[in-house]
Amino acid sequence: MLNIYIYLGAYILLLLIISYTISRKQDEEDFLISGRNRGGWQILASKFAAGIGAGFFITYTGFAYEYGLGVFAMLFGTFVGYLLFAYWAAPKIYEYSKEKKFYTMGDYVYHKTKNIFTVKLTNILSNIILFGWLLVGIIGGAKIISDFGLLSYNIAVLLTVLVILVYIYLAGFKAVIITDVIQAIIILALLSLVTFSIIGSGNLSEILSVQTGGIEISTAIGFFLFGLLAIFSYSNMFQLCYAAKTKKKLKHGIGFAVIPILIAMFFLLLIGLYMAANAPGLDPSLVFTGALKNFLPLSLLPLGIVLFFAGIMSSADTNVYAISSHYVLSKKNKSIFPVKSIRMTTIILMIITTFIALLFTNIVDVSIIAGGISLTLSFPIIYLLLNGENSKRFVGSTTGGLIGLVGGIAIFGIEPIIAITVIAGGILGLLWNFKSKKKKDFSP
Repeated sequence: MLNIYIYLGAYILLLLIISYTISRKQDEEDFLISGRNRGGWQILASKFAAGIGAGFFITYTGFAYEYGLGVFAMLFGTFVGYLLFAYWAAPKIYEYSKEKKFYTMGDYVYHKTKNIFTVKLTNILSNIILFGWLLVGIIGGAKIISDFGLLSYNIAVLLTVLVILVYIYLAGFKAVIITDVIQAIIILALLSLVTFSIIGSGNLSEILSVQTGGIEISTAIGFFLFGLLAIFSYSNMFQLCYAAKTKKKLKHGIGFAVIPILIAMFFLLLIGLYMAANAPGLDPSLVFTGALKNFLPLSLLPLGIVLFFAGIMSSADTNVYAISSHYVLSKKNKSIFPVKSIRMTTIILMIITTFIALLFTNIVDVSIIAGGISLTLSFPIIYLLLNGENSKRFVGSTTGGLIGLVGGIAIFGIEPIIAITVIAGGILGLLWNFKSKKKKDFSP
């Protein structure tokens, strides 16, 4: 048990030392958008670390446990979605951001629509999306730490929030990207070690042939759509585009990030299937915890805990900074002291996060809802990337997605199928003002 505390303490200390060092050598632009000079490897590592968090460990193994190979639909959707964003969307976003010095997702939307309401709608909704995933990471990580008896759930939440608060307060977005590089290496290395230590020398073909509860076609489509389209709704992806040094480094950084992400997803699939064969009847939200507790060699348990803590930090810090900066740097709330304002907003955000995380603990349900909300901006953003400029269409598509989300939950409950209703609503909403001639919809 002492070893676990030593590993965790050393890991936290490393993050704080890195952040403090960065804070002493940076200017305002470094804090706000990492100097707009990040290289391809840093973009790759940051995207991987931000995309694979503690909540993802829990939910993806839970889905694999419940649906088996059906989650390959999400894996395939993720592969296509990342390549589409990297080599089609990201270059478009980058070009405008270099010229106009964008900071928020709403800055890009305003550039296209010239409408203040669309900026407010985008920044508010993108913050809600990331706040949902922030809760998933905090709740998931704290539950794991508490399940192992290291700390109580409440103390685990407080510790996580405090560490993130300190290093974002010190160094802002540059700290997020630099620490993500360290955490990406740790996550991939430890996840590989943990996975093969759990499944042992078992035959991979036997594990992949494990029979689970099966998956309905509608659920598989929901998984695919989420993997394909959710990336277009994330404001932190836009900030990563703004922070890149060159278009080439940005494209390859995001494009190649899909490789370690798919590897991590495959490892989690193996763990989920292994648990389905060896520990039937579990609550899906407890599958990863059960794997660590019952099948990971005791000598490796400290590394498993560090893996989880790295997962918490890697996604939560990105989301926290994106939410705080989007509030401060939005068109209506810009401050003459943005660094100070972001720091104060971060403190308030982490207090709110702490209270909510202490009240809601169902990680799988929170993940599905967060995933559904994540798709509400997908079609509106794709519309703009296709050179659409009509603000009414943008608002209509966003509103349609929100209606689809509420309607999907009302009809089907909190299930992956709600991705279909959100996308359907977004497409139908895009037809709003179809005959309007006030603004050009698409360039020739």
